[in-house]
Amino acid sequence: MPPDPLFISLGAASSTDRLIDTVDKRTPITTDSGMWTTNIGSKDKPSNQKLLPSSPLSTSPLAPSSPYSYSYSSLNDKRIKRSATERLAIMSRTALSLALSCPLLLVLLTISLYKTIHRAYFVESAIDDDEPEENQPKEDIIPDEIYYASRWGYDSTLHQVVTKDGYILSMYRVSKKGVNPIDKPPVLVVHGLFQCSGAFVLNEEQSLAFALVDQGYDVWLGNNRSTGGLDHVSMSHKDPEYWNWGLKELGIYDCVGMVNYVRQTTGQPKVGYIGHSQGNAQAFIALSLQPEMSDCLSCFIALAPAVYSGDLVRSYPLKYLVDLDDQAFTVLFGNGCFLPIMNLSQALCNPKLFCFLAYSMFSYLFAWWDSNWISRRKPKYFQFTPRPVSSQLILDWMHGWGKRGLLLHIPDNSMSLQSPPLQLLPDSLQQQQSHYHHEEQYEEEYDKGSEHNVSKKIPLAVFYGTADYLVDGEKLVRKLQKNHKQANLGKSTDPSIFLPMLELVHVERIDDYEHMDTIWGHDNHITTYPGIFQMLATAEWHV
Repeated sequence: MPPDPLFISLGAASSTDRLIDTVDKRTPITTDSGMWTTNIGSKDKPSNQKLLPSSPLSTSPLAPSSPYSYSYSSLNDKRIKRSATERLAIMSRTALSLALSCPLLLVLLTISLYKTIHRAYFVESAIDDDEPEENQPKEDIIPDEIYYASRWGYDSTLHQVVTKDGYILSMYRVSKKGVNPIDKPPVLVVHGLFQCSGAFVLNEEQSLAFALVDQGYDVWLGNNRSTGGLDHVSMSHKDPEYWNWGLKELGIYDCVGMVNYVRQTTGQPKVGYIGHSQGNAQAFIALSLQPEMSDCLSCFIALAPAVYSGDLVRSYPLKYLVDLDDQAFTVLFGNGCFLPIMNLSQALCNPKLFCFLAYSMFSYLFAWWDSNWISRRKPKYFQFTPRPVSSQLILDWMHGWGKRGLLLHIPDNSMSLQSPPLQLLPDSLQQQQSHYHHEEQYEEEYDKGSEHNVSKKIPLAVFYGTADYLVDGEKLVRKLQKNHKQANLGKSTDPSIFLPMLELVHVERIDDYEHMDTIWGHDNHITTYPGIFQMLATAEWHV
């Protein structure tokens, strides 16, 4: 099979030989068409993968160093050579951002703890378990997707994908133990901001990943760059250049790369795509900038669609974050990992203590509370949330979703499409990295993509809650319904049509659901899953 152009080529001696040498010293792994694959925690290997034998607890450099923890080390620890002046400048900016952001974080945490305690006593809190404690499911609280899959009778195989810009993404292929997923319709599920693939395996036997497997699908759980690991073929996560990416890269590199990896690995021409929050936002961006990806999807299911912002962006404290100018934002939060102290706290704190702290902060900032969750599951949720993301990504959200009210890189004739880059790198390094954010390149990509002839539209399903104030699902539905009316009037080729490759065919408006409830709600197997299964059952999986 020829190498897929959407993946970085590992055939070049300059990069491949260095990477192969590193890997060979530890665990033998084969490569094929620019993609790494490692089997971890599963006895069954896909028949079309050239995998060498590996232990279920293998410590391959392409897998977490421990089966029960997120790895904060990376495959490539070689730092970029800099002058003493450049190193001092980076260290000074990092120290300044920590000195400014930590007191702010402490103030917000104090307020959020008060709000959480007040709500728990005087409003409402998570749903208590009806069953006696001895009858409740017994699970460890650990940050490992494979453990939870195995606990409920499923195999989970770790795959590694190298994107076109060199980031190594982790994906998990979930199947029933002893059942080969080959030839089943493939479904890719992608997580939201600050989260990872573990979000879909935490509701015990009612988890979305397991429900999809039980329905007969070949289930793949995707991870964006930095959320499943910090590996890159040539950069270290300790350098700011590693973190020079935002929404655009998640769309055109990570989303497209994972979709094509699933297609190439399974041999299936089309993939069903399910995205929660940012997970669907990056698919909308990919379809906007590279409409040819529409030929690769059998259907698109958007849970809590993050295209239009909700009323929350106009209230404290998010309003003040959105109103920050770029310079103030980068001084406060730096140009590397966004608030790395969150991940340090997660690694050091007791799981239940960290759950209380993290839940308080996230619910206060994003207005997603635990009213529809089962209380025993909460500590598990915050073993997988938050995961590291870049400051540039948060800035992209502020520029589009925050200031525009519309996701960045989604076309709107009245708004700019450009994402301003962070401007804190030395001039020489800015020149190396500037190709990610050049306006000329963006316009060229968009113009080229817009020429793609959409021969057949992707059926789209939208699920949103009436109590979700972070995003506005209803506004997206109205926009897509307007598309349908224009198409009926013979205006389907009008360039002003909003994402013309999509056809809205199913909408679920769920009363009292907040932003996280479509994946973590105690009754989402009743409110959400049937609509998902219906969409997948009616999708066309062949060209």
